[in-house]
Amino acid sequence: MDATTFDVSQPNQEEREVPKNYQKKLTIEIAGAAIFGALSIALSYLSTPYIPRVAWGLAYFDPVSIIWIMSFFVFGFRAGLLTSVIGTLGLMPFDSFAPIGPLMKFGSTIWFVLIPYLYTRLKLKSAPSGKDIKKLQNYIPSVILAWLIRCIVMTVINYLLLTYVVIIPVDLEWLGLSQISRVWVIIITVFLLNTIQTLFDIIVPYLLVFSTKIYDRFEIY
Repeated sequence: MDATTFDVSQPNQEEREVPKNYQKKLTIEIAGAAIFGALSIALSYLSTPYIPRVAWGLAYFDPVSIIWIMSFFVFGFRAGLLTSVIGTLGLMPFDSFAPIGPLMKFGSTIWFVLIPYLYTRLKLKSAPSGKDIKKLQNYIPSVILAWLIRCIVMTVINYLLLTYVVIIPVDLEWLGLSQISRVWVIIITVFLLNTIQTLFDIIVPYLLVFSTKIYDRFEIY
C-alpha cells in the first residue's frame, strides 16, 4: 500500500492568507474609525456654538452623528461602534452639557449602527456587507426600527433626567403651545427633534457614501 506523506512544515496558502487579510482589514477599520472620530470631534468643536437648542440642552440638529454613521457605512460595524465611542469621548472636554450631552448623543445615534447591521445579519443569517445594508429592502425597515427605538429610549431618558436630576421649567413656547403638561412637553419635544435628526442621520450619510460610490471604491467589507 502506498503511503501518503504530508509536509506539516509548510502551511497551505489559504491558512497563511486568512490571518493576514483579517489583520489588514482590522487595521483599516481602526484607522478609519480614528480618522472619522477625529473628524466628528473637529466638526462638533466648530459647530457646537451655533447649534440651536431647547431650554434643557436638546439640540434641534447636530451634524456629528452623520460622521459616525458614515464610518459605519464605509468601514463596517466595528468601525462604526469605535468611531461613535471616540467621538463621544472627544466631545467631553468642550461640550457645555458634558458628560450628559455626549452620552445622550451616543445613546440616540448608536441605534443607526446597531440595528441596520443586526437586522441585515439576522435576515441573511450571515455577516452583511455594505452592499447588503445598502439595499433599500434591508435599509428602510432597519432604520424605521432604529428610529422607533431611539424615540422611546430618548423619551424615557429625558423624562428621568428632567424629573429627578435637572429640574427646570420646560414648555412648548417654541411651537406656540403653552397650556400642555410637563410630561407631554417632554414627549412631544423629544419625538419631534429626534425625528428631525433621524431624517438627517438616515439620508445624508447614505447619499454621501453610496450615491457617490465611496463604498464601491474601497469595499472594505
